Amino acid sequence: MARRRSAQRGKSEREARMERLTWGALVLVFALLQFLPETTDAPHWLVPLSGAVILLGSGIAQYSRGWLVSPVTWIGGVLLAVFAFYNLRVDPSTNFLGASLLVFAAVILFGVITGET
Repeated sequence: MARRRSAQRGKSEREARMERLTWGALVLVFALLQFLPETTDAPHWLVPLSGAVILLGSGIAQYSRGWLVSPVTWIGGVLLAVFAFYNLRVDPSTNFLGASLLVFAAVILFGVITGET
């Protein structure tokens, strides 16, 4: 069974680095969209799926190392996966770019305020 960090002990540098990399990857998704030409029409599912992969992948990686993972990380990842699934299977014309940005911002803001992501 994986050891769990006690609530009183601080994060290791590796754990903090993993969280910063996760936040950076989320910001990078939107930064890369800004470099695409205006004529490029990226599929609507691309941003939510990228965010879901980043958040759920980070959560799994952290959990497998015995680190605590905030429920906000799991909820954000699942919500983004639902957005991507909806775009892929139900209605490809629905654009979840704004909603994805809000989820990304909420995860990062929650992590900065609480120190947990």
